[in-house]
Amino acid sequence: MSTTTALDPMYRYVEDPVSRLRLYELSHPWGSGAPTLPGFEDPVIKRQVNHSEHGVLSHRIRTIMHTGTHVNAPHHLVQRAAGVGELPLGTFFGTGVVIGCEKEEWDLVRPEDLAGASIRPGDIVLVVTGWHRHYSDSQRYFAHAPGLSKEAAQLLVDRGAKLVGIDTASVDHPLATSLGAHRNGPTARYLPQRYRERTGVDPARAFPEWNPAHRLLLEAGIPTIENVGGDVAALLGHRVTLQAMPWRWPGGDACQIRLVALADPGGEYRIERGDGPGLPAPAAAGPDAAGHSAAGGLELVDLTHVWGHGMPEWPSAPGIQVHPRLLHSMHGVSMFELDGIMHRGTHMDAPIHVTEDWPSISDYELWRFFGTGVAVSIPKGKWGVITPEDLEAARPAIQPNDIVMINTGSHHLWGDNDDYFAYSPGLYEPAARWLVERGVKLVGVGVQALDHPLGTKLVNHGPGPSHPHLIEEYRSLTGREVSEDFPKWEPSHKTLMGNGIPGIENIGGDLDAVTGRRCTFMAFPWRWIGGDGSGVRVVAAIDPSGEYRIEPGEPY
Repeated sequence: MSTTTALDPMYRYVEDPVSRLRLYELSHPWGSGAPTLPGFEDPVIKRQVNHSEHGVLSHRIRTIMHTGTHVNAPHHLVQRAAGVGELPLGTFFGTGVVIGCEKEEWDLVRPEDLAGASIRPGDIVLVVTGWHRHYSDSQRYFAHAPGLSKEAAQLLVDRGAKLVGIDTASVDHPLATSLGAHRNGPTARYLPQRYRERTGVDPARAFPEWNPAHRLLLEAGIPTIENVGGDVAALLGHRVTLQAMPWRWPGGDACQIRLVALADPGGEYRIERGDGPGLPAPAAAGPDAAGHSAAGGLELVDLTHVWGHGMPEWPSAPGIQVHPRLLHSMHGVSMFELDGIMHRGTHMDAPIHVTEDWPSISDYELWRFFGTGVAVSIPKGKWGVITPEDLEAARPAIQPNDIVMINTGSHHLWGDNDDYFAYSPGLYEPAARWLVERGVKLVGVGVQALDHPLGTKLVNHGPGPSHPHLIEEYRSLTGREVSEDFPKWEPSHKTLMGNGIPGIENIGGDLDAVTGRRCTFMAFPWRWIGGDGSGVRVVAAIDPSGEYRIEPGEPY
């Protein structure tokens, strides 16, 4: 459901049909042809498997993470600093302010542009120059943009901002980056001379430091978001709640994100209290810690497996490789390139992944990725089937419009092993139909796929069997044929997604800590046009005090 806002009739928000929470899209579309920093290759996206030959669609992607709307970790410019997956979850969710300061070509955002805004300690701050309107593969967008001055960055540090975004390709002025004559530059070869001719000013004197604003923020431990876009102009001068969760990638220099603003004009929406067993003590920070993180009194719990090179793969062609493109020791900056498919680690499937001509990942309604839900315990062993009776008996009870996370216990087996990928329990068609009939809005499973492994190509489905020995093993164990008990190919995928319900595979992390509890969940995929799936950061939010509220979206 889309509704015209009272803030600006040119823009639209999406409203949750039950909670009436409003969600604003602040991300640019991503995909083939996405504008790319000068000096770097465009994202390369090609079909690895396709419907006409294989009956399923998966794209292989090769891209740096600095395309589209993305977050930069301190590690990007600061040696030995934290990567995107090592930062506290609370950094990426909470109260924010959207500051409008219209700027012309090559202007600077100065402290006086920000001083009048009500920036509070712990705020997420978005600076909107109007340059998002020029987002394109153009010299104007990349090389003629305004940027944040070092003094303005210092003001944001002094005011206690925890995350800073801007609607340009770089936090810094383009002449203060490698687009100009700074380290590794100029990657836009014409730029220094053009600036000198048009302004009569020597860029080396006007911009003597390399990435001064960006480095100041990152050295202070404040991640940055570049290419803020979407409907951000609808929120100028307003206070909202913002989410900008990156992947759980230790050591990662950056990550594309789905930047979303949430507003509750009615003041009635509440983050769930999570009544149930107590949470364990917060995990220590680090690449192997699932982690808990505070945000305005909330407890944020990571339900995501660690992502990166060498992560466990579903039994098919190898899927994820991460290559260094730039090195601190050589280039003064860290930048990696992703090469792989999206169906690895904790990820969300799109309908087009399993059925031709169905919607892509960007076609899901935005409200499906945030809201109240339950994490339910349905313990199952080898090849156990989750049934409608299991779901009906689960506690807390599954209600309409819930986000549902299913814990079978299998996430403890996550790794490159048969127990997790070939012998796991799972959903099959009857349980998927029960979830559709109950009217849930998103389903996550702590197993290898949305479908039971014997309903996949591991056995005699689709282009399978890739693991024919499983057919004989099942016959020996049960005295029955796989084709009798699991006659359909991935029916849970098709039943859920055919009814508009996103499905997340391989949830993990601290899933046990929230199992048996009613929580608020968030899991936002990339805004990938035509995409067959997306890695996601699945997070549970709990408000023990009952006092946290989503901002109403009022002027600051």
